[in-house]
Amino acid sequence: MGNSRQRNSLLEGCQVSGETHVGLIRASNEDSYIYVDYPWRNAVLVGVADGMGGHEFGEVASFLVMKYLLQEWKQRGNGWVKSKSAVIEFIEEALSTANQHIYHVNRELKIRWCMGTTVTLGVFFQNKVIIAQVGDSRCYRVRRRGLKQLTVDQSWQEEMVASGIMSRAEAACHPLSNMLTNCAGAIRTLKVEYTEETVSPGDRFVFCTDGLNSMVGDGQIFKLIRETEHPEEGTDTLIKQALRAGGTDNVTIVCLYT
Repeated sequence: MGNSRQRNSLLEGCQVSGETHVGLIRASNEDSYIYVDYPWRNAVLVGVADGMGGHEFGEVASFLVMKYLLQEWKQRGNGWVKSKSAVIEFIEEALSTANQHIYHVNRELKIRWCMGTTVTLGVFFQNKVIIAQVGDSRCYRVRRRGLKQLTVDQSWQEEMVASGIMSRAEAACHPLSNMLTNCAGAIRTLKVEYTEETVSPGDRFVFCTDGLNSMVGDGQIFKLIRETEHPEEGTDTLIKQALRAGGTDNVTIVCLYT
């Protein structure tokens, strides 16, 4: 009983803030983010999505993913988040429905540049977080000793580096470096990668679209997050830094501080 109360208090005291900003080059913002919890904070859902596609279809894709996540979360009522399997079942149901919807629209409208979206989610409960990854948005964890990227980019560049075909520097300069190998909406059956991490007091989590990490290095992200006291400061500071560095893409960030 004592351990249970201690684990719940970790979330009861956590602070969350999300912010999205149009970059300095693009005219519209195709990013979306989500933050939702239960009244007594026994579970928290946070995440970001970076839409893509012609015209404003990317904005539609990222919105639909967040819509189905929120819908599924509310339909399940209170108290269902008790295990990793329950969390994965929730994510699979919501993302599968969103993926089918977006895929169907792409086919029915015969969209030349298919709309799709990245999705990076975290469901926090007890003393752990289950992270779901689709595409190349990211989740970082900041602790006193340093920053750790908890997700792996699902991109052509990452595959080339992981397979040893190219160095990271070579892959980064290749014309296909930004091509995704997985996204919601473009393929009939979506594949989601899951990671489970332990959450400790003082941990700070950053969920972000690549408008942040393409402009701001890991060392800078760590320094700026460690220097802020509240997540509102964290999101605001990181977005301003990404814009100062060039702001070539939209920037969306959700910070959770325990």
